[in-house]
Amino acid sequence: MKNRILNSLYTSSMSIIPVIVIIIILSFVGLSPLKGNDYLLLGVGTFILILGLSLFQLGASRGLTKVGEYMGSSLSKQSNIWIIILFAFILGTLITCAEPSIMIVSTQVSIPKWILIGAIAIGVGIFVALGVVRILLRKSLKVWYLFLYAIVFMLLCLIEDGQFLPFIFDAGGITTGSATVPFILALGAGVATVGGGKNASKDSFGLVGIASIGPILTMTLLILLYKSGFQEYIYNSPIMNESNIFSKFIAAMLPSSSVSFGSLIEVAMALIPILLVFFIYNGLYIHLSKAKILKLLIGFLYSYVGLVLFLTAVNAVMNPMGTYIGEQLALQPNFVIVIICLILGLVTILCEPAVHVLTGQIEAISDGRIKKTTVLLTLSIGVGLAIMLAAIRAIYGFSIMYYIVPGYAISLALMFICNDTYTAIAFDSGGTASGPMSVSFILPMIIGLTVGLGNGDKIYELAFGVVGLIALTPIIGIQFLGVYEKIKAYRSLVFMRRQKYAEDDAQIIHFKEDQ
Repeated sequence: MKNRILNSLYTSSMSIIPVIVIIIILSFVGLSPLKGNDYLLLGVGTFILILGLSLFQLGASRGLTKVGEYMGSSLSKQSNIWIIILFAFILGTLITCAEPSIMIVSTQVSIPKWILIGAIAIGVGIFVALGVVRILLRKSLKVWYLFLYAIVFMLLCLIEDGQFLPFIFDAGGITTGSATVPFILALGAGVATVGGGKNASKDSFGLVGIASIGPILTMTLLILLYKSGFQEYIYNSPIMNESNIFSKFIAAMLPSSSVSFGSLIEVAMALIPILLVFFIYNGLYIHLSKAKILKLLIGFLYSYVGLVLFLTAVNAVMNPMGTYIGEQLALQPNFVIVIICLILGLVTILCEPAVHVLTGQIEAISDGRIKKTTVLLTLSIGVGLAIMLAAIRAIYGFSIMYYIVPGYAISLALMFICNDTYTAIAFDSGGTASGPMSVSFILPMIIGLTVGLGNGDKIYELAFGVVGLIALTPIIGIQFLGVYEKIKAYRSLVFMRRQKYAEDDAQIIHFKEDQ
C-alpha cells in the first residue's frame, strides 16, 4: 500500500510540476509576470493538485476500475444481450459524469452545466454499450470506426452556424480522462477475456475509441435541436495578486449559487449514482463478499476526496492562471506565441501517467521493435503540433475544419494499412494525451490568448478545439508507428529469406562428369 501511495504521488507530481515550472520560467523572463501573492497561490495550488490527483488515481484503481472489471466479467456471461446493453449504458453514462475533465470544461462554457454533462455522458453510455456488443459479436473494429465517423461527418454538414464546431470535437477529447479510461479499458478487457476467442487480447482495445465518438455525435444533435441553450460566451478576466488566496479555494469548494454547487457537492452527485447502480447489479448477479465491497467503498472514498481537492485547485488556480498567461502571450510577436505553445505541448504530454502505460503496450505488441522512447517522441511531437496549430488558428482566425477534415481522413485511411491492434490502440490513445493539464491549463490559455488578440467575440469559434486536436494527433502518430513497424517486419522477413536462399545455394554439390 505504501508503494502504491508513493507511486501515485510520483506520477501525479510528474503530470503537474513540469507545467508549473514553465509558468514560473515565463514569469521570470517577463512574458507573463506574476507577483508575490500569485506565487503563493501557485505553490498552494500545486500541492493540492498533486495530492488530489494522486488520491483520485489511487481510489480509481480500487473503485472505478474495479467496477469496470466486475461488470465486464459478469456482463459477458449474461445470456440476455439487453441486460448487457442496459447496464453497460448506465455505468458508462454515470462514470462519465464523474470525469474530472468534463467537470472542468463545464465551468468554462456558457452552456447549462447539467445539460452539457448529460449530453456528453449519454453519448458515452450509448457508445460504450455499442462497443461491448461489438466485442461480443466479434465484428471488425475498422468497419465500425468508418461507419460511425461517416455518420458524424454527415450530421456535421447539417450545422449552419460553424462557431460551435470546435467544441463538438473537444467533447470527444474531454470524455477520455482519468475516470472513464480506466473503467472503459477494464470493462473492455473483462468482456473480451471472458468472451474468449483467438482475438480476445486484440478485442480488448478499441472501446475507448468508440466511446469518444458518442459525445461528438450527441453534441452535434444537441446543437441541431437545442441551439438556444448555447448562450453567448461570457468571459471573465482573471484577477491576479489577490491578498486573500484561501478565499478562492473556499469559493471553489463550497456552493455559491443555484448554478454552482461547489466541488464538494458536485463530486458527490457524480459518484453516488455509480455506487447505487453497481450495488443493484451486484445484488442481482455478482454477489461480492463484504470484504471486497469494503475495499470498493474505500476506493470510492479516496476518489471523492481526491476529486474534490483536484477540482477545487483547478478552479481556484489553474483556470485563472492559464487564462492570464494566454492574455499576456497575446502581447508577444506571433512567432514567440507559436514557439511557446509548441514547447508546452512537447513537455506536458511526456508527463501524462497514462502515456507510459500506452508506450509499454506498444513495445510489447511490437516485440520490442518499437521502443518506448520512440512512442514518447511521436506523441510529444504530435501534441506539441496540436497546441501550436491551435495557437495559429487563434492568431489568424480560420475554421477548425481545415485541421479536422484532413486529420480524420488521414486517420481513417491509415486503418487500411495498419494491423487491427495498432488501429485499436491508436484510437484509444487520444484519451492518454488529453489529460488533466489539457483542460485545466491549455484550454484556458488558448481562451485568454484569443481574447488578448482581440477576438473575444469569437471564443467558441477560435479558442475551443484545442482538446480535440490533442486527441486527434496521437491517432495519426501511433498509426504511423504501426505502418513503420509493418515495413520494418517486412524488411526483416525479406532479409531472412535472402539469407536462407544464400545458405541453400552454398550447400549445392556439383558433380564433375568423367571424361
